[in-house]
Amino acid sequence: MSSNSGTGDAHTNQVLGGYKATLKNDNASEEAKQHAREVLDEHGASAEPLPQSRKNPNPDPERVKAGYKATLNNPNTSDEAKQKAQEVLEKSD
Repeated sequence: MSSNSGTGDAHTNQVLGGYKATLKNDNASEEAKQHAREVLDEHGASAEPLPQSRKNPNPDPERVKAGYKATLNNPNTSDEAKQKAQEVLEKSD
């Protein structure tokens, strides 16, 4: 995993995210899960989500709305997610 021109970090994060997903996938073999654990360990990445104490209990409402607006404009977002985002934005007005 190279890190040329700044895109390497993003690519590495995506790859590590895939290994984390493997650990949660019921259809993944135990061998695949073990390999995913090893790769995550090599990169110092944890398969565990952030503890609740690390999450912001009071997110900025404007930033939250901006995230929902971005969801509406993201071509990779499902129609279901866009509908949910639209509902949340309508309720916040």
